[in-house]
Amino acid sequence: MELVFEKFESFLNVIQSITSNKLAKAEKLLKNMGKDIDNIDDIFISDSSEFFDILPDGTLVKVNLYISRKNIRRSQLNNIDIKSLNKYHIYKCGALKEMFQLGRKEDYKINTRDTGLFHYTFYDYGHLLKTEENQKLNICKWCLSMFLNNSYASDNDVENFNLKRFYEKNESFFDFDTSKLEKGEEAKINVYSQRWREISTQFKTRKDYTCEECGWKPNDSYEKRFVHTHHQNRDKTNNTKENLKVLCIECHSNVDGYHTQIKSSENYKEFIEIK
Repeated sequence: MELVFEKFESFLNVIQSITSNKLAKAEKLLKNMGKDIDNIDDIFISDSSEFFDILPDGTLVKVNLYISRKNIRRSQLNNIDIKSLNKYHIYKCGALKEMFQLGRKEDYKINTRDTGLFHYTFYDYGHLLKTEENQKLNICKWCLSMFLNNSYASDNDVENFNLKRFYEKNESFFDFDTSKLEKGEEAKINVYSQRWREISTQFKTRKDYTCEECGWKPNDSYEKRFVHTHHQNRDKTNNTKENLKVLCIECHSNVDGYHTQIKSSENYKEFIEIK
């Protein structure tokens, strides 16, 4: 059967109206209650392990994941310790992968909130106690460690982490090759190999610890700690010499918006003073 549209403009307007309505509903859901993970393959994961959701108009938006419910006793409802609540995730870290493997996927929601406040529900083991529209949650320490370039994440780092600032610094959704986006459980965790320290040291030695961007070179073994090995395509599992580049800590921090976090480290501040 052949369909003939005599008034294509009217037809197009109807289609655009439907898409616009779906888009508005999708954006409202992601900003308020969060969207259930019906299918893990609905989540797109970049080569840097960040999460994206696709809107009805085809737009990719960066999202975070969190467990949206907590079982507690009714007597605890007025004295909730934030540290006892599940954390939210900005990366597909090891902790999140373990939770999915344990069958906890259905407890998670994805959302675009950048306030650190989440739509949350408290239960007394099957009985609804309270729905909180703006429950404060802490970031996952595994995710924060990845954000800090695999440095140890302290309680103080957790307290001072600003989700809004993270999204502002990483708001270029398309600064990577979207063909490398993976879906769901097919996505690999973008972490350093177990031999990374050895590989990095050997590569920097081969390059005489000289920054390939500005030419800076350390004067002694102490200053060698200001020299980094950078993965040019941001895939930490790709340790081929074509993908690696020796950079001083300052040039490394200027690679892109993702690496500007380096500028908050003590090593960076010390380097700027001695350079």
